Amino acid sequence: MQPQSAQPANRLLLALAPDELRRLAPHFESVPLLPQKVLFEANQPVARVYFIEAGLISLVSVFEDGTTAEMATVGREGVVPVGSLLAGETTLGRYVVQVQGFGQAIDKARLSAILSESPKLRAACAAYAQAFFAQLLQNVACNATHTAEQRCARWLLTSHDRSGDTFAMTHEGLAEMLGVRRSTVTLVASALQKAGVIQYRRGVLTVLDRAGLEAAACECYRVIRDRYEQLLPRAFG
Repeated sequence: MQPQSAQPANRLLLALAPDELRRLAPHFESVPLLPQKVLFEANQPVARVYFIEAGLISLVSVFEDGTTAEMATVGREGVVPVGSLLAGETTLGRYVVQVQGFGQAIDKARLSAILSESPKLRAACAAYAQAFFAQLLQNVACNATHTAEQRCARWLLTSHDRSGDTFAMTHEGLAEMLGVRRSTVTLVASALQKAGVIQYRRGVLTVLDRAGLEAAACECYRVIRDRYEQLLPRAFG
């Protein structure tokens, strides 16, 4: 289990004054976030909330035939499930770990009480929720408009923001998140690798050329990132 650090990586917790963080810390449990672990299923009652410290969580929609498509992502800038910040009692969809990390788990009822007592945390969470839903709406437009190549580059940039230069990722997992065939992801990844933008070996991807990856992505990446930085400064810093 990942030990809880004195200085959190989660951007919402960083918004707290030191004395507020000290009061909150005893109620946290540091938990590992393992690849493909399902944290919540759709419409599941929420008992615990996770402040993400490292890794990447996908909010996905599950269709009747079992296929899934990603709606949004959450990293160290946020919390899952997002609806819990808006007094939601059930989840919006399935939350699954895409990139390994860890988070700070807290009882939802306890968090609700703390939010009522901490204006700084309440304001940070409200700003985050607004940025998250802006991301959700932008992704809807992106999925309907842009190519698989552009969306793949956008997704890899999102992972790079949250996880650094190197992270675990399979073609199957990326294809599932983008709602495309594995063969499509293989072609896109091969092209990016030949261009020297990424390196992919045995399920581990390394970003070699950040600028090249940004050039390959659609404008949705920048729109979403700018929205987060506007509402939640240092969201990815």
